[in-house]
Amino acid sequence: MELNKVSENIYEIPKTGEMKKPARIYANEKLLEEIKNDDTLEQVQNMATLPGLEKHSIVMPDGHQGYGFPIGGVAAVNQENGVISPGGIGYDINCLTADSEVLLENGRRRKISELKDSFDGEKAVVAAEEEAVESDIMLFTENEDKKVFKVVTETGEEIEATSDHPFMTEEGMKELENLSQGSQIYVRPFKGIESSEPKEFTILSEEDFEGENPQLVDALKERDLLPLKSTDPEFNAFLKLVGFHTGDGSFNNHGETTFYAEKEDLEKIKQDIEKTGFKPSPIYSRERNHSVKDQEFERTEHLVKSTSKAFQKILVKLGAPKGEKTQQEFTLPEYFSKLEKWQKALYLSTFFGAEMSAPASQKKKNLYCPKISQNKAIETQESGKQFMQEIKEALSQLGIKTNQIEEFETRENRNGKVKRFRLGIKNDSENLIKFFQKIGYRYNLEKRKKSVKAIQYLKKKQKAIQRREKIAQESVEMYESGTQPKKIKQKFDINDRFIERSIYNGRKTISRPPKTFPDYEEFTEKVEVKENLTIKSSIKSVEEKGKETVYDIGVKHKAHNFIANQFVVSNCGVRVLKTDLSYEEIRGKEQQLANILFNKVPCGLGKGGYIDVDEDDLDEILEKGMEWMMENGHATEEDLKHCEENGRLQCDPSKVPNDAKKRGIKQVGSLGSGNHFLEVQRVENVFNEEKAEAYGLEEAQILVMIHSGSRGLGHQTCTEYLRKFEKNYPEIVENLPEKELIYAPLGDELAQDYKEAMFAAANFAWANRQGITQAVRESLDTLFDDTETELVYDVCHNIAKEEKHEVEGEEKELLVHRKGATRAMPAGRPEVPEAYSEAGQPVLIPGSMGTSSYILSGGQKSLELSFGSTAHGAGRLKSRTQSKKDYRAADVQRELKRDQIFVKAASGETIEEEAPGSYKDVDDVIKVSDELGIGEKVVQMKPIVNVKG
Repeated sequence: MELNKVSENIYEIPKTGEMKKPARIYANEKLLEEIKNDDTLEQVQNMATLPGLEKHSIVMPDGHQGYGFPIGGVAAVNQENGVISPGGIGYDINCLTADSEVLLENGRRRKISELKDSFDGEKAVVAAEEEAVESDIMLFTENEDKKVFKVVTETGEEIEATSDHPFMTEEGMKELENLSQGSQIYVRPFKGIESSEPKEFTILSEEDFEGENPQLVDALKERDLLPLKSTDPEFNAFLKLVGFHTGDGSFNNHGETTFYAEKEDLEKIKQDIEKTGFKPSPIYSRERNHSVKDQEFERTEHLVKSTSKAFQKILVKLGAPKGEKTQQEFTLPEYFSKLEKWQKALYLSTFFGAEMSAPASQKKKNLYCPKISQNKAIETQESGKQFMQEIKEALSQLGIKTNQIEEFETRENRNGKVKRFRLGIKNDSENLIKFFQKIGYRYNLEKRKKSVKAIQYLKKKQKAIQRREKIAQESVEMYESGTQPKKIKQKFDINDRFIERSIYNGRKTISRPPKTFPDYEEFTEKVEVKENLTIKSSIKSVEEKGKETVYDIGVKHKAHNFIANQFVVSNCGVRVLKTDLSYEEIRGKEQQLANILFNKVPCGLGKGGYIDVDEDDLDEILEKGMEWMMENGHATEEDLKHCEENGRLQCDPSKVPNDAKKRGIKQVGSLGSGNHFLEVQRVENVFNEEKAEAYGLEEAQILVMIHSGSRGLGHQTCTEYLRKFEKNYPEIVENLPEKELIYAPLGDELAQDYKEAMFAAANFAWANRQGITQAVRESLDTLFDDTETELVYDVCHNIAKEEKHEVEGEEKELLVHRKGATRAMPAGRPEVPEAYSEAGQPVLIPGSMGTSSYILSGGQKSLELSFGSTAHGAGRLKSRTQSKKDYRAADVQRELKRDQIFVKAASGETIEEEAPGSYKDVDDVIKVSDELGIGEKVVQMKPIVNVKG
């Protein structure tokens, strides 16, 4: 790709091929190098192919990869032959039939259609490039009367999907319509266990800790672990930790708890320790000398610890044995029998990860039965036998057959005589496949990879045997009906001796695979399992199945895929409030304020709203936006005056899909999750005294920034119109450089319907942020008497707006798409509120939760260079997956607290994903904007309190 430097901070991709105009990138050299790390440049080039595009397609200095448009993309199209593109706003895609089973967290699976009413609280497994991760489900869609196709692989995986449904291949995600027999796709063979709601009962209560150190009990209560119930998410993490520790952990008498595993597995253990509210140590490595049967050897041992006595005590209470395990009497925990099947599998899978042998070849084409064993002192042997018996029964309940428990003669060890018990999984192919697919090994990546290979080998072996059985049966039927053996042999591609044995002797045993079928070790050497536990398989057939209702989910993770039937398939804005508080008045009360705001403002995925509305109210909100909020006592007239478009775009709310309305009705005044936040800030630096005075800002003043959008309502609206676009414009889809750029000509009725729905979603977003504003006002009044809190400005980040701009000396009516970009109008423009007519529009640029945010003014050069637009934030630098690898929530919070920044979040995962190091340097982004004159610095703010979903 040719990339030319036009001038300082401006780079250009020349017009080539289908591009209507050149593409421009506004960045300095450092930001440009960061932008090159993903597909941003390719996407801004693809944007330049949109019909009716004027001047350039543009990406702002905070730009990074998105769908269709990059985040930070700006494109203006004319009204004569222009288009409207959902890719300029945001959406997800994909469609599967109702019985497709989605793999969820904790090894559960559910039919996709059953997620309709409960997806908000679920996490789906995502096959990210680096590993398999669990990600929040962000949306659910349902569409009737769609043509579907059945896909079957060589190893027997089956799924029914629409032709546009993407599947993971070596070349990335490919739509089904571009795949055929023989195409290689990735599958993830682990199926998990059917999900079910746990019956609620108390596992541990405060009474179970009677007589313990009160500080230890307080530590558990502070983490909401007493009482601990079967329905608590922390309990599921404990189940895994207890299972593994029973196999490969130790306690000491000073309160330390230690887990031993490989480094990549210890990372998973650390994450689960954090889910329980405790802090794990770093991973330690040390060289250890070992002796087995008089053979001395040295190996590197990896471990992670917790030094919390409370953590050790709760693990012991949950059934982890303390002391020399041969000397201890322990069985499965007392509560185990009451658990759901998937919860039992959680415990067993981690115990097996520590203790069970890995899949291995017994002889050529057969596998050993995976085994667990346990040594017990003579005094405790009965508990050892009972432990094995209980595991045998648990496996039977999960549909897994086992061998008889083996007992071995006593032998001497350092503690005296011991007895050895051993239990194996029956090694017939069907039983082994079921075991590896439903339970397998947790906290042991190497064993999990081997089990993936074992599953696929055994499936291939079964297919080979089934083929031979079928040939044998058909051969006998042909022979008995009078067909000559010679003709029978000619019909089948198999050796003659097999036909002869079948027709003359009959088959008294099940067929074996042919001699040409690879041995297990030969097969495993040739196939590769990726870190996300996927493996390649070939498509055997693609068959049209007629029309059905189809479903889709969208996930939070940037990989935007999920696992279904073992296949890997695939209006936001900001406002700033000013207060009459100073930094000195806040100091010392930061944590208290964080707690009040967190409790007052609904945060996180799927949470309810601060303001209760019914269906009639919602329709009025979609039509009136901020006006409805004022009419119902949730906003002032000054709030409307200081909001973009006065908080209302003229629209027809009937164009908003019903499913989108269902998602929005409970979310008015809710923060959401991901990068949405509520932040208390102090004005640190004033760069332009005159404009700061016009905005009512001064040094050390307390501001509140709110970043949220139209929640599920806007996302669902965009998704459903995307599907309508694809259905109605197949010829457009066919010729696009990237499918996510799908558009509709502005003159078409469908384009106008989408625009109306999009404007209604913007009205909802303004009302949503106003609801949060009211919660903030009440929170501040709780802590500080009669605080004056006024809106500085509210501006959209993801929207297409109708605006007039000069193009080559001619004023034109344009539709300006801004995706992750913000409007930045200079003084004199009609869009600027009257109060700021001489200063220009306030431009609100959030940083990360540990870095500065800025308020700029719309720059004089913005009309010429960017259709009155600039950046909308710092811009992501690291993927969420990478951030979770690089950062730990407790560490991030502690480091921020050292800088007097107090963070309160619904989950530690959000803190890790949004760690300051995950973002570009906001100072660089602001510098480029200021130097280009598209957004000019007014004030810089430093964070004090940050609340996240």
